[in-house]
Amino acid sequence: MIAKFSDHGKGKASGVLNYLLKEKGDKGALMPRTHAKVLYGDPVLTEHLINTTPYKSKYKSGYLSFSERADEISEADKKRIMQEFEAIIFCGLEGDQYDILWVEHADKDIDDAHPVGRLELNFVIPCQELRSGKAFQPYYEPADQKRVNAWKNIINSEVKTIQGEPLSDPNDPERKRLVNPYSSHAPRPTPFDMKVYTKKDADKDEETIANPPSRTLLEEAIKRRLLLDWQNGILMNRRMVLGRLEEWGLKINRGNSEKTLSVTSSKLTDKNGKPIGVRLKGGMFEKGFDGLRFRSHNKEWEQAVYDHRISRNERKQSDEELLATGIKIKEAYHQERYRSSATPESLVSDKVVEQELEVAEPATTETYRPSLRPRF
Repeated sequence: MIAKFSDHGKGKASGVLNYLLKEKGDKGALMPRTHAKVLYGDPVLTEHLINTTPYKSKYKSGYLSFSERADEISEADKKRIMQEFEAIIFCGLEGDQYDILWVEHADKDIDDAHPVGRLELNFVIPCQELRSGKAFQPYYEPADQKRVNAWKNIINSEVKTIQGEPLSDPNDPERKRLVNPYSSHAPRPTPFDMKVYTKKDADKDEETIANPPSRTLLEEAIKRRLLLDWQNGILMNRRMVLGRLEEWGLKINRGNSEKTLSVTSSKLTDKNGKPIGVRLKGGMFEKGFDGLRFRSHNKEWEQAVYDHRISRNERKQSDEELLATGIKIKEAYHQERYRSSATPESLVSDKVVEQELEVAEPATTETYRPSLRPRF
């Protein structure tokens, strides 16, 4: 499972809600989306809160994406995952201080053998604390990413499928890819079937690189051509990758991270004539790229897989400590920011309420405390 947050969130609620719950029919009219269902929340309430929020950021949306199919994970585990996600996002807040809508999608990778697709748990959160009316930012990457990633790692280590198999671990070296096969600017999946990639296709991609019609097509062409060179044993380290990009007339931008490369083409510019950058993600673009590590028969690769698996307990302990610390920091922040939003004192004392309950229900000693917001 991976957790992703969208950059969208400044428009009307109809955009995100239509995507989650509807699809276009044969005549272009919107109809209920197949394999989509609301698991928790009220779309009407969420839409109203988003559209009436006075702040620039109206909502935060995203999804928890699984390699497993929707019918391979129990409803109890889905509920647990959603509840725990809320706990690490809304640290210290009570149920009536926020709103969240959960929508399940199960329409990815459906085929004749698999009528139910991969599980996605989509969420939408209005960016407003409901008691005070103050702005609320559910996720700010520099402050929240480590906490969310630690929780994700713990869930992947603890939750199992209905068949008893552990959830797929996105950090497992076996799952690492040479290139990210998804363009962030194009519908998924982008075309990366290298089994049917011919010389004619390669020539066409080189023409696209030389005269790129768009950022998306340039990104896809670069990745496919580099994958071909790697398969042919031509590109086996970072220096070779950089040399190949420069050979194609691309400029390597400064300030690249340890994990990505950014390039520009003089033939692809914005309306002001400024070159448009293309960020390349995947193992091939990391600073210490070694092509041999991606060969299944390579001993270094096998050692990396082995080390990852035997250190599972140590990594889980580290994640638990990181999560506990992150929650404590976020709780303190929320309590300080929304301090004036505390629940007002009851007009009737707890003692009087308890006496009335004892009279009404003498057969039980359990005190009833009404929930501020129903949970699942």
